[in-house]
Amino acid sequence: MQRSITLHKQNFLTTPQGIALIILVAVVVWSLSPVNPVTVALLAVAGLFLFGLRQPVWAMAAILISQLTITSYMVNTPFGVALSLRLLLLVVVGLVLWRLSAKAKIELGPKAKRVLIPASILIAVSVVSNVVNSGLDYAFKDFRGIVVGLLIVIFLAAVVRNTKHLKILCAVVFIGITASAIVGLIQHYQFMGLGQNTIIPGFLQSWGSQTRVPGMAETELELAYVLSAAIPAILGIYLTRGVESGMRKLLIVAMILMAVALYFTYTRSALLALVFGLLALVLFLRTRIRGEIILVVALVLVATIALTGILENQYLGGRSATNQQESTMSRKILWQAGLAISADNPILGIGGGRFREVSVQYTSSVDQSLLSYEQEQYWGYTTLGTEAIHNDYLGVLVSYGIIALIAYLWLFIAILRNLLDSHRKSTSRFVKGLSIGLAAALVAYGVNAFYHNTMGTLPLLWILAGFSVVTAKLALSSPSKTRTADERQENDLRGKNE
Repeated sequence: MQRSITLHKQNFLTTPQGIALIILVAVVVWSLSPVNPVTVALLAVAGLFLFGLRQPVWAMAAILISQLTITSYMVNTPFGVALSLRLLLLVVVGLVLWRLSAKAKIELGPKAKRVLIPASILIAVSVVSNVVNSGLDYAFKDFRGIVVGLLIVIFLAAVVRNTKHLKILCAVVFIGITASAIVGLIQHYQFMGLGQNTIIPGFLQSWGSQTRVPGMAETELELAYVLSAAIPAILGIYLTRGVESGMRKLLIVAMILMAVALYFTYTRSALLALVFGLLALVLFLRTRIRGEIILVVALVLVATIALTGILENQYLGGRSATNQQESTMSRKILWQAGLAISADNPILGIGGGRFREVSVQYTSSVDQSLLSYEQEQYWGYTTLGTEAIHNDYLGVLVSYGIIALIAYLWLFIAILRNLLDSHRKSTSRFVKGLSIGLAAALVAYGVNAFYHNTMGTLPLLWILAGFSVVTAKLALSSPSKTRTADERQENDLRGKNE
């Protein structure tokens, strides 16, 4: 009896009516709850995690939801060391998997090494660079942050044993992102005065008349990164008919809501990322051009747009021309300093967290007219020494050196190859659609990474990497292995409930 109830709950979660109802409940609770949004997010994560004590896939869902909301939440420990909630949850998931591994072998899939090798190289080089340049304290802190990404990849692949698990995870993430988009719209329009429920108290007021909505995320940039990647991913499922007709209608509504909410973040790079992601999706589906070529061409075009200033005068409603001009000019100053720093420190970089400190020493390497204009226009304000580099590719190169940059780009290619191989070889429409959609989402992420410090903000790249290993595991494993895994999971569930 208990088993039938559990299966019923899982089936309800994958129906259009069930998902729509949960989205509505999430929005209402977020908007009307007397407790603050952080508490609401923590309760949601805790609830999912309790389910995860029996089935690890729910614990992974809790981690993903936490990264859509309380991204940087820290937990104080009795030992005087604060740990990120993300790391703490991953440690507990690891313990749950270790306990379950005694009953069934943990499978990561045939293409896990393709992603884990460049990821491990990136981590190893960053540790060496930090020890040499930034000291042991910072090296440990940076390692603690980046190794979380590697654990996300490994645990995602470990907990998803069949397509049913993948659908559960995708349903939970879809609910979270759609609810966040709706909350963002409520924040923008101040519907019934419910627009002030933000993770960071007073966030909307801090922008004055330029209200850039964060939704259920901590900042508007985090919401923009997620939405610009989610829309191509969802569209991939829609175009390949990976779900039933009723769900496809829900996907259309959700994508429209997400697109409008994305606009109200007033983030130019995210809108550009969405355009490139959608174009990449079309090319992946309709041409025989190698995916790696599409990704490289997209990034080269983005670099050209950024460096030539083609879009400098394209303003968004809600953001002033002056505000956007300041943003564009600041990036040029930061990038010029970054290139000069990397030229002097090509092998191991300068270490993580040192760009602000070192960049002020490279004032002479920056276009002096930009610095003069900045000082005159913004009352003596200087970007150098104040801002991070706002470009992940340059950030990796400046911080850790050329070997790390190669590993970082290698990781991009590995994720893309896994996803495109999964699309071509899977017999499941859902896996095929999700794979091609996530490949387009990776392109969108790559565009955002050219303009922002996305690696230090969200583990989105690692989540994409984890899903690429999962889809490859389900698509490329032999039918007998897949069937055995499904049967083993069913037997485990039956044994627990009996």
